[in-house]
Amino acid sequence: MSVSVVTDSYPTIGWSVVSVTPAGTNVTDWERDAVLAVAEVVVLAIILVMALLGNGLVLVVLLRRRGHHNPLHQFMLNLCLADLVVALFQVLPQLVWDAKGRFPGPDFLCRLVKYLQVLGMFASSYMIVAMTMDRHYAICCPLQAHRSGATQRWNSFILLAWGLSLLLSLPQVFIFSRSEVAPGVYECWGNFAESWGLKAYVTWMTLAVFILPALVITVCQVRIFMEIHNSLHVKSERRLSPASLSPSRRDTPPARGGDVSAAMSKTVRMTLVIVLVYSLCWAPFFSVQLWAAWNPDPSQNGAVFTLLMLLASLNSCTNPWIYSAFSSSVSPELRLLLLCRTASQRRGSLPNDSTTTHNSNC
Repeated sequence: MSVSVVTDSYPTIGWSVVSVTPAGTNVTDWERDAVLAVAEVVVLAIILVMALLGNGLVLVVLLRRRGHHNPLHQFMLNLCLADLVVALFQVLPQLVWDAKGRFPGPDFLCRLVKYLQVLGMFASSYMIVAMTMDRHYAICCPLQAHRSGATQRWNSFILLAWGLSLLLSLPQVFIFSRSEVAPGVYECWGNFAESWGLKAYVTWMTLAVFILPALVITVCQVRIFMEIHNSLHVKSERRLSPASLSPSRRDTPPARGGDVSAAMSKTVRMTLVIVLVYSLCWAPFFSVQLWAAWNPDPSQNGAVFTLLMLLASLNSCTNPWIYSAFSSSVSPELRLLLLCRTASQRRGSLPNDSTTTHNSNC
């Protein structure tokens, strides 16, 4: 798609999906709030450090445990990679951009940065979807999951998540370019030839990155909780004597998932927390995006608007710590890594989350 006329747009604030200028706006006359600009840079810098530190440490621990072939570890490893893409190619470029006031680079860099910014959003969202779908398949369809094999299953989900992310981010390359937004003033800008282009694109991004994944995750989580509830109910009835059960209960077959282990339930709770935090971080971001795209005269320079936009990037800081809090194997190794200590190997207490700790040398 090749477009050149900006007809419907709004200024960039906090790495928005699109960075474009309103028709009739004199870019050279637009002045930034100096205090708000400094606040943006400081907040982005803090988020960048937190995201790099948290995801980097957990990634090191997971790479040390890569020989265990734990499916959940593989999903978290890829989620850490996706969050590092957000930190390095979304938060960092926006930090430099905000510090300088203008995009400091040629056309190629403009298109590349905009592609990678959205790639991180897609990958982080779709990796959570993939992890949830894997848990759903393992719990609700145990026989099919056993036949297909855990390794083949999580490989397929992870490859699909990355493949869709790489593909659906491509429009950014054609929408954005280094454009002359005022005489002698160049900016990394999104261009739409039609007045409805901006509205359609922001709406599509909201659906593809947030709403549709949220719907898929919700359906999977509801089915998982129903399966766990049925499994626990059948398990409690088995403790009763057959004589105390009604004839219909005696003939009732076991739940499809069988006895769901405590470790499996713990994994589901962790996934739910990740999803809730993701929703809390991204819902305000996309609400602001839609409001700015559809409102003909939005107030775009307010501090509340900017802070809501920056809130989304906090999600890349939270995932590794959530995983560490729920994992009985990663959390001890992470503490050892932070304390620069060594530890001998230990036996795990949970069947699906080995607590074997490798030597740590600082």
